[in-house]
Amino acid sequence: MKTFVTIISLALVAVCMAAVTDEQKDAARQLAGKCMQQTGTSEESVQRLRNGDTSGADDNTKCFVQCFFQGAGVVDGEGNMQEAFVTEKLANEYGQAKAEEVVQKCRNNSGPNACERSFTLFQCYVANRASLM
Repeated sequence: MKTFVTIISLALVAVCMAAVTDEQKDAARQLAGKCMQQTGTSEESVQRLRNGDTSGADDNTKCFVQCFFQGAGVVDGEGNMQEAFVTEKLANEYGQAKAEEVVQKCRNNSGPNACERSFTLFQCYVANRASLM
């Protein structure tokens, strides 16, 4: 199952849509809509994230990432990466070694609050996603 990659690709990065089930697409769209409403993030901001553009992200956009990642199980309520979950999901798609490499690079997603930590994780993923391919 491509849960981690699916979630990121659908709502944020659009990396690999081909093998995503309709059910996963619907769930990701619903979660993204809920998080947009909850955080006040604009569609334009989410589109920039989908394109991998993290420049100029405001607090609402960073909190959108936190909401989405928490809803998907990628981070906890404090914005800390759920390493076992992320490693498992990435390993299912890309192999254990590549998954562990990306998790190692992105595990120190520091920041003063959950939104900043989740956004730092997203930025790290965007910067390192090519190493998964």
